Amino acid sequence: MMKTKTQITRLVHPAEHDLAGFLAGTVTGAARKRIERHIAACDECLAAVIAAHESAGTYPKKISHPERILKMLKKLNPYLILALVSFSLSFVMPRYFIQLLVATLLLGIKWVVDSKTTKMLVMIHEAWKNGGEKEASRILEKIEERSNARF
Repeated sequence: MMKTKTQITRLVHPAEHDLAGFLAGTVTGAARKRIERHIAACDECLAAVIAAHESAGTYPKKISHPERILKMLKKLNPYLILALVSFSLSFVMPRYFIQLLVATLLLGIKWVVDSKTTKMLVMIHEAWKNGGEKEASRILEKIEERSNARF
């Protein structure tokens, strides 16, 4: 009995690196067509490609080193940076040691008061006092929705 081209394609599974290249878009031409035909006929390989595609979507995209540095700097609070600078200067300039330590303390307090986490905790505490657990849960859900909307 003679096997059809579809049956032969179904029997020979593409190698994993070929499927990975197919997903990445690096496989072109006849090889891509062959893999597409095989995936269309083979449920096992189709499931593997779907699983790989879905899992690849959960990992963050690679970003360059300068972009990573900029992203990190955006997260830093200017009050924290100024507090660290004034603390460092207190050792370099001993004449102004006390003044710079006071500035460090004030900037550190400002950093804590202005941080988003502190504001969220105050909001949750107020909601708990005014409406109990239900109100606090509602506030937490609202905060979670906002953070999910950003990403």
